[in-house]
Amino acid sequence: MSPVDLAPHNPYGLLLRTPVMTAAGCLGFGVEYERIVLLDRLGAIVTGSISLHGRRALPPPRLIETPAGVLSVGAWRDPGLERVLREYAPAWAAWKTPVILSVAADHSEVAAALEGVEGIAGMELTFGDDWSSAARVVAAVRAVTLLPLLVKLPFHERLIATARQVIDAGADAVTIAAPPRACAPDPCTGELLHGRLSGPAIRPLALEAVAEVSAMLPAPVVACGGIVTVADARSFLKAGAIAVQVGSALLADPWAAVRIAEALESTS
Repeated sequence: MSPVDLAPHNPYGLLLRTPVMTAAGCLGFGVEYERIVLLDRLGAIVTGSISLHGRRALPPPRLIETPAGVLSVGAWRDPGLERVLREYAPAWAAWKTPVILSVAADHSEVAAALEGVEGIAGMELTFGDDWSSAARVVAAVRAVTLLPLLVKLPFHERLIATARQVIDAGADAVTIAAPPRACAPDPCTGELLHGRLSGPAIRPLALEAVAEVSAMLPAPVVACGGIVTVADARSFLKAGAIAVQVGSALLADPWAAVRIAEALESTS
């Protein structure tokens, strides 16, 4: 397939050799899989989500299997910006595959420290229940960096309007969608566990949202939500997405995104 540009109006641009990316954190920070997966077969890697100072060590999140999905309960690893720049960015600078840093908090503070850092091709600002502040945050980030900006939004009733607002505020593309809130019983105790739902269970919701936003937004849309096979990827590209992110499928098969990318390329 032809390369795609996630930031066609940005002076840096964000060119992907294939429209298949990893979703935030599902391949860690990339370095954990460098000797396992052929990362240069991917369009881009989106890292685990970070904040400025990170968080104290917490128990790893629990993953609860649900019908056609997985519920993530608890916090994922956040090493903080200083450690990312010290330990990961030098490795990323040597890769051919663009690395997009996922940022979940302290967005403008992190952005201000990234300008000119080699190895980081762009940022994905992720929003959950705080989606109403997305446009304001994007404007603050754009004021301190020229880096390409993707904005990952959750499903909500004003999704199209919010997507327009973040593009107007300076984002280059939107990612649809962040995992929705959900709960499931603990398989051992029956206690209800609350977290975020990923996997094929949300794919129909994501496909509908991508189709609606793509039809109304004059900017690139990246699809994320339950993509497991090349057929899934094609359905999102047909719905209007310029690229797709493979997420929870990587937890079971780290090669899933590479296989999808190669299948798309062989049939293009």
